Amino acid sequence: MTILLTIIRIFLSLWWLWLPVFLVAVFIEFWVKYLKAAAVKKINWLLLEVRIPRNIEKTPKGMEQIFSGLHGALTKIKFLDKYWKGKVQEWFSFEIAGIDGAVYFFIRTPEQFRNLVEAQIHAQYPDAEILEVLDYAGPLDKKTPSKTFDIGGTELVFDKDDFYPIRTYIAFEEKETERRVDPMAAFLEILAKLKPGENIFIQYLIAPTADKEWIAKGQEFINKMLGKKTPVKENWLDRLMGPVDEFIVNLVKAILIYPIWGEPKKEESRASLGNLSPGERDIIEAIENKISKIAFKISIRFAYIARSDIFNRANVSAVTGAFKQFNTVNLNAFKGDGKQGTSADQPFKKRREYLKKAKFIDRYIKRKFGKKEKVFILNTEELATIYHYPIIVVEAPTMRRVEAKKAEPPVSLPIG
Repeated sequence: MTILLTIIRIFLSLWWLWLPVFLVAVFIEFWVKYLKAAAVKKINWLLLEVRIPRNIEKTPKGMEQIFSGLHGALTKIKFLDKYWKGKVQEWFSFEIAGIDGAVYFFIRTPEQFRNLVEAQIHAQYPDAEILEVLDYAGPLDKKTPSKTFDIGGTELVFDKDDFYPIRTYIAFEEKETERRVDPMAAFLEILAKLKPGENIFIQYLIAPTADKEWIAKGQEFINKMLGKKTPVKENWLDRLMGPVDEFIVNLVKAILIYPIWGEPKKEESRASLGNLSPGERDIIEAIENKISKIAFKISIRFAYIARSDIFNRANVSAVTGAFKQFNTVNLNAFKGDGKQGTSADQPFKKRREYLKKAKFIDRYIKRKFGKKEKVFILNTEELATIYHYPIIVVEAPTMRRVEAKKAEPPVSLPIG
C-alpha cells in the first residue's frame, strides 16, 4: 500500500507534465466529433422507393453485384480532411418497411450518389421502378413512444469476430432438387401479416470500408489452425537489433563456453488440410471466402411500432427469429444488443424504457450508425443474403411491385 501511495504522489506531482497532454488529447477528440457532426448535417439525403416486377428469376447474386458497385462510394480521408474539415465516409441505408400490411423497399442515399444507386439497380433489374418519396420515418418521433403508440426493437451485433461469416444465400440453394429457398420469405411473411396500425421497419446501414485489420485477424486465425506461423513485419531497427542481441549474449557466454551462432529462423511448415477435421476445413474455407471479397461496415436495427391496444411483442420475437436463419454454430451469428434496445430492467423500469425508446427511434430516424464497438463487417455475399429483392418463389401479395411492364413506342410512330 505504501508503494502504491508513493507512486500516486509522484504521479500527481508531475501534473504539469501529463495534464497538458491529456487536455490536448481530449480537445482533439471533441474537435473531431464536432467537425464530423457538422459535416453530416451538410449531407443532402434522398429516400428512394424501389418497386420490382413480379417475376424475378435472379438469385441474390444480382444484389451482390449491386453492392459491389456501391463500394465505389469509398472515400479516402486524408489527415487534413479528418482533423480540419471533418470529412466522413458517406453511407447508405437499405430498408424494408411493413406499413399496415403493405411491404416497401427503400434506399436512403446522399444526393450525390443517386445516379450511382439507380444505375446499379437498373443494371441488374432493368424493369424496376425507382421513385423519390417522402421519408416515412420522419413523423415517428411525434407519436412514438406515447400513450397511443408503443415500440419494441433492438440493434443486432455479431456473436464472434468479424472474420467469421454468417450463413449466405449459397447455402439456401438445394442443388440436387434444383430448388431455391429464399431467406427473404421469412421477413416478407411477417410483414405481410401486419394489421392496420402495426408497422415493422428493418434498417441496414452500410458504409464501404478499406479496413484490413479484420482481414489480418482472419488470416492469423487460419494460420493458427494450420500450424503456420504468421509472419511479423520487422522494421529496420528490429533487423539491426537481432544480431546485436545475439552478439551480446554470446559475449557474456564466451567466458565459460564456446559461442554458438544461430541459423536464420525457418518458417514453420504448413499443416496439410488433410490433417484437419471436415468441420475445421469448412471453417477455414468459409473464412477465406469472406476475407477475399470487398466489404462494408454494417449497423442493423429493426423496430416494431403499433397502437398500444394491438401491440404484440411476439412480432419482435418473430423478426429476431427470422435473422436466426443466417446463424451457424461453428461460424457467426446475429444476436440482439440489449443495451441498444428498447427494454430495461428495474429500478425505474418505466422511466428507463421511455428514455431508451426515445433514443432508439431517434437513431432510426437519423440513420445513425451504432457505437464503434458494435459496428461489424459483412462482405457483399453476406449483405446480399440479408437484403435482396425476393425471387419468383416468394409469394407476397402486399409487396409493392411494378404493375405493368413499360414498353418503348414503335419506331414507326409519326412525330407531329
